Amino acid sequence: MTKRRTRSKKPTRNTRKAKKQFSFKRWLFKWIALPAVLVAAGWLLWTDYQIRTSFGQLQWELPARIYAKAHELYPGMSLPPEQLRSTLIDLGYRESDVPNNPGEFRELGNQFELYTRGFQFWDGPEPERLVNLQYAGNSISRLTDSRGDPVPLMRLEPLEIAQINPETGQDRLPMSLEDVPQQLIDAVVAIEDRRFYSHFGVDLQGIARAMLANIRAGGIVQGGSTLTQQLVKNLYLHRDQTLARKAEEAIMAIALEIHFSKAQILEGYMNEVFLGQQGNRAIHGFSLAAEFYFGRRLDQLSLSEFALLAGMPQAPSLYNPRRNPQRAIERRNTVLSQMATQGLITERERELAARASLDVIERPRSRSNAYPAFMALVQDNLAREYDIESLRRSGLRIFTTLDVGIQEQVEQRIQRAVDSVEIDSATADQLQAATIITDASTGEVRAISGGRDPDDRGFNRALNAKRQIGSLIKPFVYLAALDSGRYSLASILDDRPVEIELDNGDIWSPSNYNREYDGNVYLHEALYRSLNLATVDLGMELGVHRVIRMLERAGYKGDANPYPSVLLGALEMSPLEVAQVYQSLTSGGYYSPLRAVVAVTSGEGQPLQRYGVESTPITDPETMFLLEHTMQSVFYQGTAESAKKKLGNQLPLAGKTGTTNDLRDSWFVGYGSNLMGVVWLGHDENVDTGLSGATGALPVWTDLMAGLNIQPRYTPAPESIVWHRVAPVPTQDRINQDCSQAQSLPFSPSVLPQPSVDCESSGSLLDRFFGQVRSITR
Repeated sequence: MTKRRTRSKKPTRNTRKAKKQFSFKRWLFKWIALPAVLVAAGWLLWTDYQIRTSFGQLQWELPARIYAKAHELYPGMSLPPEQLRSTLIDLGYRESDVPNNPGEFRELGNQFELYTRGFQFWDGPEPERLVNLQYAGNSISRLTDSRGDPVPLMRLEPLEIAQINPETGQDRLPMSLEDVPQQLIDAVVAIEDRRFYSHFGVDLQGIARAMLANIRAGGIVQGGSTLTQQLVKNLYLHRDQTLARKAEEAIMAIALEIHFSKAQILEGYMNEVFLGQQGNRAIHGFSLAAEFYFGRRLDQLSLSEFALLAGMPQAPSLYNPRRNPQRAIERRNTVLSQMATQGLITERERELAARASLDVIERPRSRSNAYPAFMALVQDNLAREYDIESLRRSGLRIFTTLDVGIQEQVEQRIQRAVDSVEIDSATADQLQAATIITDASTGEVRAISGGRDPDDRGFNRALNAKRQIGSLIKPFVYLAALDSGRYSLASILDDRPVEIELDNGDIWSPSNYNREYDGNVYLHEALYRSLNLATVDLGMELGVHRVIRMLERAGYKGDANPYPSVLLGALEMSPLEVAQVYQSLTSGGYYSPLRAVVAVTSGEGQPLQRYGVESTPITDPETMFLLEHTMQSVFYQGTAESAKKKLGNQLPLAGKTGTTNDLRDSWFVGYGSNLMGVVWLGHDENVDTGLSGATGALPVWTDLMAGLNIQPRYTPAPESIVWHRVAPVPTQDRINQDCSQAQSLPFSPSVLPQPSVDCESSGSLLDRFFGQVRSITR
């Protein structure tokens, strides 16, 4: 049987077309679909990785918070009631009929009831407590707690005066979820995401419900975003309302829910949510919002206040209780209704909370631009240990020495005081000023003004204007002389014209300010009258190097050439440097570095840095007493005598005027028992002001100190000091001695007055006794 060979059929046209179509699909899958799937998978994995790592290591950037000096209260303290009231208002306290909550007070006649907030200071906690302050006149006479027990000393919380913010401008007070009150959690979940505990990051039912509500309303009245999505949006995404952005938000929310617990997500939301704006400072998180709107900690708020805050994230500006109180109340009541509907509160609780007033505090003062001159010194102090990034991100707490009351007195008075002494000049350059106020004992800086306009954020003259100090150097010339053990207050100096040949062959011929000469003068008179030629006579005999060394012991860090002109202040210093060297005089002869910062702690209150009081003696107590006795004479019969009219009740005070060549700079430094103040006046162009220290800086200083209530300076004489009566006119010849109007001066027993002027053997014992009393109590 033969086999039939069959002929194979050629592919038909349809078969070839099918193969061609099959090849195109393969190509489409290989080169487009598969890469797209791989890219999408890679993007999903990368998104998942980002969420896991970034949220797991989430660290808030927290600003450094800078605090003023805290107000201390104690029985016997001089603090007028109106000043205490003003302080409480500045701190955000609210007046109440019955102070039941921290941050509330009431005034009843001559007493205050005050419920303090408490605060974690650098040296320990100050508890919150209810206290009663009773007044006698302008002083606190009695301070007791709620049980009636005496309180010897207490501190109010310090005023936050500034922040060093992160570049984002965000501010928050992070807290763990376990510290968030349950009622606030309930309120947030009820109004923002009632199915938060059951969905997986995206709530499909919520989206459907929102779509239906929006269709019915004909506009957007509800959103379908969950708390998780809101957190993702705030942390990672821009706010453009696009489908791509919404899809990304949903995927990231699901990834967040996969890797983290509901508690972790809720804690992140509580700390991240935006709740208001103050200038360039963004208020984030409910903890900070509680202080910003109510002046209290989160755990001290009521149900109505929780509901108000919980309703704000949807539109913080629209529901701002300060700007839109009625809308805020309506939104709060909506939150309360949702809580009641969901069984989170009773109907009775809802009714009571819905009737409550808002009770928000006044808008806190701005923390970004206050006290620029002082803040520049703070940052300069901090720069030794902290870089700017640490200050912007680590949430440090910085405790400063600023006394807000003193600073604001300076700011209120300085411009008017400068206006009153300014003389019209040919230059268009306005007369400028710089002021520094310190604690006379500790060297803590209480206030700074860097210009006649304290709000000027330009050139800070208090820290950076280097100008000749003129006669301000003279106390250090005389201090060096007294410290040498060769001079007394009754040493006789030569106040006559002199010519001094300099190393380069030039001749230096100084003169007195009034171009008059007194011949023989006592050392103490030469100082309080600020006689140039007598000072040059003393300084040249003593040696310029010795004067410079004394200035360096007092805190001068510059590089002074030992030229004779240094004796009359041909030496440039900033007002801050002047304050530093004079601080060694006000602190009784001890060098103490000026301080603007007391301590630095972490945000949780852990001490990190303590700037303690340092002191190094620059001379002995006897010498300092002799110098201060003479510097007090500046106010009685010297260049500051004009201040007696306004400050007579505050005397004795000590001080020194300063005037430079051609009246370019006008200086005054003065101090009492509590405060020391430096005032400089001059033109930025360094031209003639037409003012001496006595006609320019002194009246400005006097006006400031009258407002600051500077206290008299009574310095007891060391036991070794002896008093001698000396002739009114110094003479080298005892034959010409005239003791009819002898004056009593203090002396070190090792350097007594020379016989030609010593009247101690003349006159009765009664005369000598009353002469000494007058010298001590004048």
